[in-house]
Amino acid sequence: MFRNHRRSTRATVTVFAAAVLLAVPAFTASSSAAIDPGVAPWTDTHRPVPARVEALLHAMTLPEKVGQMDQQLVTTLTDANGTTCGNNGFALPNPECMRKILLDAHVGSILAGGTENPVDTTGKGGVGNTGYDWATEYNTIQQFAIKNSRLHLPVVFGVDAVHGFGHPWQAPLFPQSIGMGATWDPALAQAGGKATADALRATGWNWDFAPVQDIARDNRWGRTYETWAEQPVLSAAMGAANIKGMQTPGKRGELNVSATVKHFAGYSQSVNGHDRAEALLPMSYLQTTILPSYAAGIDAGAGTVMVNSGSINGVPATSSHYLLTDVLRGQLRFQGVVISDYQDVTALQTAYHIAPDLSGAIAAAVNAGVDMSMQVSDPAGWQAAILQAVDTGKISHARIDQAVRRILTLKFQLGLFDQPCVADPAKPCVDANAADAAVTAGRDQTLKAARESITLLRNENNALPLPAGAKVVVTGPSADSMTNQLGGWSVSWQGVAGAGHACCMGPENQIPPGTTVLGGIRAANPGAVYAPDQASAVAAAADTSAYVAVVGEKAYAEGLGDHPAPALAPDQQALISALEATGKPVIVVVVAGRPVGLGPAEKANAVLMAYQGSTEAGTAVADVVFGKTNPAGKLPISWPSDAPAVGADFAGTAPSPLGDQPKFFDQLPSTASGPGNAYNPQFPFGYGLSYTTFTHTNLAVTPKVARDGTATATFTVTNTGTRAGTDIVPVYVAQPVSPVVVPPQRLVGFARVTLDPGRSQVVHVSFPAATLAESAPDINASGPPAVVPGGYVLQLDKNSTTPYAVDVSAPFVIQ
Repeated sequence: MFRNHRRSTRATVTVFAAAVLLAVPAFTASSSAAIDPGVAPWTDTHRPVPARVEALLHAMTLPEKVGQMDQQLVTTLTDANGTTCGNNGFALPNPECMRKILLDAHVGSILAGGTENPVDTTGKGGVGNTGYDWATEYNTIQQFAIKNSRLHLPVVFGVDAVHGFGHPWQAPLFPQSIGMGATWDPALAQAGGKATADALRATGWNWDFAPVQDIARDNRWGRTYETWAEQPVLSAAMGAANIKGMQTPGKRGELNVSATVKHFAGYSQSVNGHDRAEALLPMSYLQTTILPSYAAGIDAGAGTVMVNSGSINGVPATSSHYLLTDVLRGQLRFQGVVISDYQDVTALQTAYHIAPDLSGAIAAAVNAGVDMSMQVSDPAGWQAAILQAVDTGKISHARIDQAVRRILTLKFQLGLFDQPCVADPAKPCVDANAADAAVTAGRDQTLKAARESITLLRNENNALPLPAGAKVVVTGPSADSMTNQLGGWSVSWQGVAGAGHACCMGPENQIPPGTTVLGGIRAANPGAVYAPDQASAVAAAADTSAYVAVVGEKAYAEGLGDHPAPALAPDQQALISALEATGKPVIVVVVAGRPVGLGPAEKANAVLMAYQGSTEAGTAVADVVFGKTNPAGKLPISWPSDAPAVGADFAGTAPSPLGDQPKFFDQLPSTASGPGNAYNPQFPFGYGLSYTTFTHTNLAVTPKVARDGTATATFTVTNTGTRAGTDIVPVYVAQPVSPVVVPPQRLVGFARVTLDPGRSQVVHVSFPAATLAESAPDINASGPPAVVPGGYVLQLDKNSTTPYAVDVSAPFVIQ
């Protein structure tokens, strides 16, 4: 559906294992008369998309063009006050506001922000926010735009669907991306993208502001859960697969869906762990480590890119020509639409103060490479300011045409000009009666993802699985909380009702259907007892075989999720200590968007990381606890240590107290000597236990590889245990001698291998030598990475809490 983005100079990433000559159109912008859509050349489906785009562009006036570059909140169209047309709730569309925004201001895109959910549109007193409601609102607004705009232009509707279509309250939701990363299963990420797209296309809201291709860098950052992994190769593989699934073309007559690679670039690497804050990024680090994850999403064909909201090296990303044009367009060869994040163009004036007024801010952003501004409000102000910038020569007509050409191309590719309502505005654009079924489908996929994501971090003396008849007491604040289980961007921006924030949560009558951990355990073991507090849990000790304590974090999104030292809350740590004091086995289930300080849970009999694991996470946890599912998840991120005090003098690998962030930099070689200066996680990247055991033997690798060639690792995986299981095998490369500092190991690929007990399988994992490219040779290096010839060592690690515990290795040479 979307054009492929090709480029010649950058490090490619392992993913598990044109000029057109056009006739001058007959329609021109010289007339303001309405055009008959039946004879407009851009509605001719037999013409190629570039020809349709050029014909339409040629017919547009300048105000119509710049309106395409403006994205407004849907609530501005549904304000009951036709004078203000402000952000006063997602009600039924107001014709007067639609006239002002879609016709007078020519707005080309509509956004449902994190807190915007539609009211009931059935007239039957429903709670609203169903698939039907989303589709009905879309039809009303889209039909109005197409029928009444001079050129009958459809609007593109955007929404954040970050782990499924998270807004409609009845939709099944997938694990947050960090949990999906723990599956190391690109095929599952692709299926998740496809399921999300099917829900979106059914409602018409077919521009998805996902996935986040930022890599996890700092556990303090409140959007860590939206990333796939800390290693570029894993993030690249999962994101690329998700985008391919999301952009799978719809059936004939259906809309297509566009993914969005965000937040370009370096958004996750702020200097202080706060969201939207300054990042200090050496260009070599940007090129070598930060860019590959985004590049994989672009190579997968993502239709759009969203810009980093923060600043980098003192320059707001939204105004960086180097980032958005030299790198994104020139180096990565991206050809689609670049959109700012929420109000970030205006922020160039109001927050960053790099421009004296809105006109100057718009000029800075557009000239840097922004095609569309997520402006949110005041479309008349946008029109006046950008037209002023064009009139004064700050923005050229050619640059406006370039941006609008990209936006129109996206709209044609999404099928917006081919909807039934374009030929006949009286017809619905999408079938609202079919939307509920599409939005609520796919619960089996979310359960599969939840099962694959669960990561067993500790299992002393085989405490798990529990026997089916065990007398289990379930307790903890997340045991029966769909709010905590889903996390942010679920029904509303900061999560489902009950997270305790000042605003921005879903209503209490819109709790998504699903299974909490308590519900899952009771379904598997009807005799399980729920203890709502510490006192009742301890009191039940005499008649208890084991405790299942479900703890972790509340739901949150950006800003409110930032934390200097994420850890289990004091009352949760006190609960676990009290349970451990009973002498009964304690199984700790962590429901959180990132690793947290465990405190006394570090010594629990078993620890499961369930992430914010979907509407079906409760069933998945119960399946692991009672052995129906053999856990296979492995950490996509380092789990920081939680020592009570700083280690002894010169004890470089001693555990650190919470707050020793970012952990990635601890992996780089140095001459440091202070306590805890080394890579000293509680659990390292790639760690996770199983109920069975595996061995890796017969490792071999292509002995000599060209710098532009591909190496293949071959090894045998054997299930040496007593039950079937899946082994996730990370494949690393060490570089004994490098002209620049590199980590002791770099992930280059991985494999998922499912085996019955006693069975073996030969596995092949291929990776481009370019995966190991470095920006060299000095501090001022800023160009695309290059592969350094020399000796390398392929390594498979033991499944150990000790970092870099090499199991088997094989040398090879890059020539």
